[in-house]
Amino acid sequence: MGQFYLNSNTEKYYMHTMLLQILLREQKIGYVIANHHLTVLDYGGYLTMFIGTQDFPMPSPLLDFIPELNGCEDILQDILEGVLPRFELENINRTLPNNELCYLNLTLLHYEPQTPNHTHPQLLITITDHSTWAQTQQTLTQQRNELSLLKNRLNETNQHLEFLLQYYVPREVGRALMENRIVPELGGEEREISILFADLRNYTSMSEKLKPNETIEMLHVYLDIATSAIAEAGGVVVNYMGDAVMAIFNAPNDQPDHAHRAVQAGLTIQAMLALYQKDQTKQIPLLYFGVGINTGTTIVGNIGAQWHYQYTAVGDTVNVASRICSYARPNEVLIGSDTYTYIQDCVTAQALSPLKFKGKRQEITVYQVTALAENTLIETLIETLKKTN
Repeated sequence: MGQFYLNSNTEKYYMHTMLLQILLREQKIGYVIANHHLTVLDYGGYLTMFIGTQDFPMPSPLLDFIPELNGCEDILQDILEGVLPRFELENINRTLPNNELCYLNLTLLHYEPQTPNHTHPQLLITITDHSTWAQTQQTLTQQRNELSLLKNRLNETNQHLEFLLQYYVPREVGRALMENRIVPELGGEEREISILFADLRNYTSMSEKLKPNETIEMLHVYLDIATSAIAEAGGVVVNYMGDAVMAIFNAPNDQPDHAHRAVQAGLTIQAMLALYQKDQTKQIPLLYFGVGINTGTTIVGNIGAQWHYQYTAVGDTVNVASRICSYARPNEVLIGSDTYTYIQDCVTAQALSPLKFKGKRQEITVYQVTALAENTLIETLIETLKKTN
């Protein structure tokens, strides 16, 4: 019976040892035991990938067995003496014989052997293979970096696109394109709008006396005044034609008071120009805008060729607005009869003698506008002018 009991315990011991080895290999964990002289007494578990096929005789120097511990001698002594309970080294890189890279974590622990042959504290070092986790983290980090780079590129592209939309496409048109309210294809829709043309008088004769860079500077100043006034009134500049500006109201956004806005813009151009010319110190020739406005149904949309679109308006209403502008004298705002019909209750205007335009069968009545009720923008500019007198 006694012999059977001994064999049974021995069998269980070897079985537990085998199960422990299987478990360590399955979890990719190895262990090393070293004494207070930093000599390896035993090792086992999943260590093949760590030590390769090299056969280390026992005992072996710990620092030869695990070279990464070189320089950590003080720490090892602190662990042996119980001053430091544990120490970890993470993501140690090892290249396997097949040139694959593995990542290991080392945990160093104070170990008190329970055998009479070992009376001094020992080091227990566990070695865990984290290659799969580390490679996954590395892949995720790389993907995050790539996404970050892509995000930066997209931000740069968006900033560039915003710049182009801001400076090369009317702002409201660009916003409508981004919001898919305007389809980027040739064609348009019938829409009632108010059209404003502002043209500099005596520009051609004046530009003949200037150098090209002086002409550009002069144009910049005057076109900026006109564009700012139009934007303040909610209009959209759809075209620059040399020294002239074309703007539309009630497109692409709905503006029920588009006629009022267009007239307000025309009067604001003249008021802002007067304010500028009163205070300007640069040696820029004094020029004046003639403004013509008309209201009616046009085709509004993308006009042009397959490789180049321009958001604008076309139709007889546009042509008449241009002709009205050509009759406007310096500092004058002229409007067509349809525009006058919309705003006759809030405008101070005088009918001129009917005009005969080339290509039109009937004469057209045009009104000269001098004031617009509830034009707070103009009132503010006039107050500014009075204070500077």
